[in-house]
Amino acid sequence: MIPALLGGAAVAALISAGVCRVQMIKGPLDAADEEHKTHERATPTSGGIGIAAGYAIALTMLARIPALALLDRQASALVSLLSIFTFVFLLIGFIDDTRRLGPRFKLLLFTALAIGSAITMGIVDTLPLGGGQMIKLGLSIGLFGTALWVFTLVNCVNFMDGANGLSLGSMLFGLLTLGAIGVAEGSTAAAGLGFCTAGAIVGFLFWNFPRGAIFAGDAGALFTGSVAALTSLILIARFDLSPFIPPLLFLPLLADALLTLAWRVSRRQPLLVGHQEHAYQIAIRAGLPALQVTLIYWALMAVLGLLGFYLSRLHDSSAPWIVFSLIALAFLAGYVAVRRFAKARGYDEAAVA
Repeated sequence: MIPALLGGAAVAALISAGVCRVQMIKGPLDAADEEHKTHERATPTSGGIGIAAGYAIALTMLARIPALALLDRQASALVSLLSIFTFVFLLIGFIDDTRRLGPRFKLLLFTALAIGSAITMGIVDTLPLGGGQMIKLGLSIGLFGTALWVFTLVNCVNFMDGANGLSLGSMLFGLLTLGAIGVAEGSTAAAGLGFCTAGAIVGFLFWNFPRGAIFAGDAGALFTGSVAALTSLILIARFDLSPFIPPLLFLPLLADALLTLAWRVSRRQPLLVGHQEHAYQIAIRAGLPALQVTLIYWALMAVLGLLGFYLSRLHDSSAPWIVFSLIALAFLAGYVAVRRFAKARGYDEAAVA
């Protein structure tokens, strides 16, 4: 399985890099025309098209080429079903990159897709606590929570896509971990999805990081976020992965985005308006190099990936929810520390409110 997965990831990277190169010449541009944007010149965007192309061709190869046939009929059907939802997210993102959809309309679309994909990929209706103990959520609460997971991760990846390589590079580590868990659990669908999407992200990062020759755009953020969210549901619903592990894998992105939203709510600031108040943006404005901030997020993702993989091997254990809770508290403390650090360096909250 591993050689086929590595081959698929390599093909995905090459295709993604090639398509992104074409987009850099002919694709849509992201104009530096809004206050919350940090770039100073129009830059090619919608690199998610290249990522999706690499993903699709690599997975097709793994399913159709006899010598590399990794995906059996059942796994191929599951991947195809998942891809329907992820490519709809991709289309919405591409349209938003080129024509700008209204935030309320996008909210409606995301909600419908989140509910539909939750029903299709598997509703999480129990929270295992270890030792045979569990919290039974019931169908309605389970559906709400599962759809909320998809909605939240997709949007958080998009919210955090404001520095070269930070969001998509972070997703690379999370998707690799999901792929590795898929290998360990015998889920060829999750393994193929994780490795091929990660490979496609590498192809995009070749142009994006650190020089920012092309941006992922909403297309890239929504596509990769939905692949990660739905791959997680495959592992939870069909292979008994603890539902506390996927949020742990993506916690650096989730914590920054959600805590920032909570901060804005506490200050009675609008949530549907662009801003520069995420922790990574504050750190950069306080004087830390953007490259250093991005590498910090990558390091956090890598550490949590290793920890999450280890926890995935502890079946019927209380460790996943305990570890997740403790690390979530640590991120809360870290968020507060970043704001204090920035304030000590002269960061003015009122100036960016």
